[in-house]
Amino acid sequence: MQIDKGLADNTFEAYSRDLRDFAEHLATREIDDLSQVTPLVIAGHLRALTDIGLSAKSVARKMSSIRGLFGFVISEGLLKKDPTEGLTLPKMPKSLPDVIDFPSVERILESIDLGRTNGLGIRDRAIIETLYGTGARESELIDLETGDVFEDIAFVRLFGKGRKERLVPINESALYWIDRYSRDVRPYLKKDKRTPILFLNWRGGRFSRMGIYKIVRKCAEGAGIEGVHPHTFRHSFATHLVEGGADLRAVQEMLGHEDISTTQIYTNIGKEYLHSVYHKYHPRG
Repeated sequence: MQIDKGLADNTFEAYSRDLRDFAEHLATREIDDLSQVTPLVIAGHLRALTDIGLSAKSVARKMSSIRGLFGFVISEGLLKKDPTEGLTLPKMPKSLPDVIDFPSVERILESIDLGRTNGLGIRDRAIIETLYGTGARESELIDLETGDVFEDIAFVRLFGKGRKERLVPINESALYWIDRYSRDVRPYLKKDKRTPILFLNWRGGRFSRMGIYKIVRKCAEGAGIEGVHPHTFRHSFATHLVEGGADLRAVQEMLGHEDISTTQIYTNIGKEYLHSVYHKYHPRG
């Protein structure tokens, strides 16, 4: 996972926990060799996870971890038969991502206090402008470096899952606030530290996910909007593009999705928008 696939540390840790849980289940069944694992053993483990209240999504990920393990073992020639074959994953509830409309995005941006001490309001404005202007994941925003912003061609370079690189357009407003932050605020936060990271916390270090989350939540609550998190701006970015008529392949490229089926969820949100337009304007609506 880490070397061949280059997956993120968080993914590696989650899958490691899943396999430790599976190993404990095998120990309770006095199974000490993977050749002794049968589909019934795996099904029993998944059923036990469901019984303790784990969501379908969590159980599905744990099943994916177990499949990955046996896929690896078979590829190494240590087993001939895959006990996960034929096992079905629990049905996942189809839920639409959290999205806010464009007026709400503007309310959040306009409500940010730019007069905060040490220019932190300017930094926060630049962060949210970048999240909404590029559809970046919070991890991509955290890793964004000064050299990843190409103001002359209005693109930013983002490194997604597995450190896959992509170029994403960025609008003039976001570039303005990044430039203002870089010129007037970042040097103060950085002090004498040498770091290429663009967005810095008040100590001059790299943000944590929770740090970005707290900024987004505070700015949204300041505008009177509840339930907003960093990924809300990514979902809103994609939804507003689709509603505006953007090609789904282009949106897929900007979001960094490997499979277009992941991007297609935003067409479902677009359909809701189309229904609202239909009911509002059609004579029989």
